[in-house]
Parts: sequence; C-alpha cells; structure tokens
Amino acid sequence: MSKAPMNKTGILYFCRVGVFLMALFCLACGSSARQLQSLSITPAAGSTQVQFTAIGTFVGSSHTAAVNAMWWTNQPWTYPPTPFLISVSSTGLAQCETLAPAGTYTIWAVAPVDPSVTLSQMSMTTKQVSATAQLTCP
Repeated sequence: MSKAPMNKTGILYFCRVGVFLMALFCLACGSSARQLQSLSITPAAGSTQVQFTAIGTFVGSSHTAAVNAMWWTNQPWTYPPTPFLISVSSTGLAQCETLAPAGTYTIWAVAPVDPSVTLSQMSMTTKQVSATAQLTCP
C-alpha cells in the first residue's frame, strides 16, 4: 500500500510548526547566555569613605567582572529609606555623614541577572542578585 503524497497545505503547516519550534529553541538558548549568577562587593569592608565595586560571576564560567549595580544604604526596595547616616553614590562611593553615630552600616548592591536589562529598567520584580559590604563610621 503506498501513501498519498502530502499536499501543499500539509507541507506549509509542517514548515510553520518547524519555524515556530526553532524560534522557541533559539529564544530559550539565548535567554541563558551570559546570565549573572552571583554578585560580590570589593572591598568587603571599609571605614569613613570607601569606593565599593560590584563584581559579578556569570553562569557556566568562573570569569568575574565589574558590573553596573544599584547601590543602597538599606535593604533594597525597602521604603521609606533609613535615616541619612551614610550615603552611597550611583558609582558605589560610600561615606559616613557628619552626624552618623559610630558603628558599622551595611551597603547593598543589586544587579539584574540579565545584563541586557539596564539599571533604569530594574524594579523589585526584576530577577536580580545582590551582595552586601560594611562601612564603619568612627
């Protein structure tokens, strides 16, 4: 018994399904490329005034690199912010304010897992990694 040849409609259907599946596969593969796995801050601690740098480690690699991060003087996305005892700039420069009581304060860095997401696009629902460092005020 021989099979009837496939008509043009059937071939077109299988081509569309094939293209859809290939596109889906490419999107799935591309989404994991160069994803940020973890974040650390260097130096881990300092006093009075310190330039902190966020260092990212990427999925599937031991390679680390400085990454752009949002800097916080309290737990990220917490409102209202804590009193202004310490400050940290958008570049990670942290310092004790004039009236800050002596003590150790936590600095937070947060970066998106997907490096194509800019910091201005980040929100509390963006997939992200974070790290902390310590600033000691005399």
